[in-house]
Amino acid sequence: MDLNNLDPIFKPKSMAVIGVSTKRPLFPGTIIYNKNLHEFPVEVYAVNEKGGLIEGNTVYKHISDVPTDLDLAVIIIKAKQVPQELENCGEAGVKSAIVVSGGFAEMGSNGKKLEEELIRVAYKYDLPFMGPNCIGIHSDYVDTFILPSERLATPPSGNVAVVSQSGGVLIDQILSKFHEREIGVRAAANIGNKALITEINLLNYFNKDPKVDTIVFYNEGFKKNTGREFVQLAKQMKKDIIILKGGKSKFGAKAAQSHTAAMATNFNLIASSFRQAGIIEAITETELVTYTKAISFGLNEIHEGNIAILSISGGHAVLSADLCAYYKLNPVPFTDEQKQLLYESVNPSAAAIATFDNPIDLTGSVTDKDIENCLELLLSFDNVEGIVVLLVPYVPTISMQIGRRLSNIVQNSPPPKKPVIAYLPWLRRYGIIIKGLELNKAIPVAHTVEESIQMMHCLHIKGLKYKKKE
Repeated sequence: MDLNNLDPIFKPKSMAVIGVSTKRPLFPGTIIYNKNLHEFPVEVYAVNEKGGLIEGNTVYKHISDVPTDLDLAVIIIKAKQVPQELENCGEAGVKSAIVVSGGFAEMGSNGKKLEEELIRVAYKYDLPFMGPNCIGIHSDYVDTFILPSERLATPPSGNVAVVSQSGGVLIDQILSKFHEREIGVRAAANIGNKALITEINLLNYFNKDPKVDTIVFYNEGFKKNTGREFVQLAKQMKKDIIILKGGKSKFGAKAAQSHTAAMATNFNLIASSFRQAGIIEAITETELVTYTKAISFGLNEIHEGNIAILSISGGHAVLSADLCAYYKLNPVPFTDEQKQLLYESVNPSAAAIATFDNPIDLTGSVTDKDIENCLELLLSFDNVEGIVVLLVPYVPTISMQIGRRLSNIVQNSPPPKKPVIAYLPWLRRYGIIIKGLELNKAIPVAHTVEESIQMMHCLHIKGLKYKKKE
């Protein structure tokens, strides 16, 4: 069975939902059916042993009654009924399945036996399935999440693939925040108990997708003997891999066991393995989001951590300098010649009170042109690998076009392109500035000063990976 070719799951042309209700429109199976019927290009069919109609559409009594070949079956019925239904799918020639139902290995020995039966059936019919105990996948082609679309905040389409062991973390901590920060997602998967399809299969699958540049994981524990394989596979890949590891404490590991039957791992050992393989590990959900945004913009890595900070507020400059110490970044000292060039590039009123050490504080007398000039100079300095721009747009001498103007500077700078990251208050009134900065993925915008430093830290971790390969 080829578990690395998962197109029937992520790009199905036809699917059936087994376990709809003709009387309860908010029943999970019915939600999945209606959502795909009205919102996605997949051809979808409803299955329930009682038959009937849903909004005038036939509900088939048996999977074999569906009048077309099926790429995917979504199964959402009682756990004890699932093995037989998976057998029915195999006999009907269904190419793949997602088992949404819970009540398997996460519930103990009886549930584990049911899960083993699913695996037996899958191999018998060459029928790969995702789950059980999962909400499945979201892509441009299909959405098997059990929540109505109006309840979800889905990100725009993009170049990131997301794999999560938890459906709740996927929806709330990842996709909703990716939506807020406009991080584009190619596909997202919740693998639940991962009885058959694991992180390794998805790593292989997305590695072959030319439209995926970054692969993000939320993991609560690897199956026996698969953690090492995951790390070795990631080490060979050129694509960026970001992981948030749950279940690191004894309490978290216990919760993970009852949640998705995850196996406890030696966290210190695996964290070290992540670093050696060049896997970028996020410690918090905030880091996961900021790291992904920086990487998804395709910014070049930095090797030594030598950065410049350009601020128009002294307090913001101080905060960023402290954070650089924590995130192991180096605000590189400027030479006297560099300081003089910066001084001469700024209007006399600002230059008289500005500070041209690193971090640079241009003060509230700054104009758009001053920031442009300084950024252009910093991009030309050989001792600067990356630049953080801390914008405080309340200053009336800064226009609402500052984002577009700085974006143009970055896009017109000669290669190799140095990464530039901006902080800007994430308020609706400054949306035009944010859109200008992020135009053509020139400058990603962080919500907080810390997030801007986190983004640069991520590019440094990425740089260390490639430095090791050299």
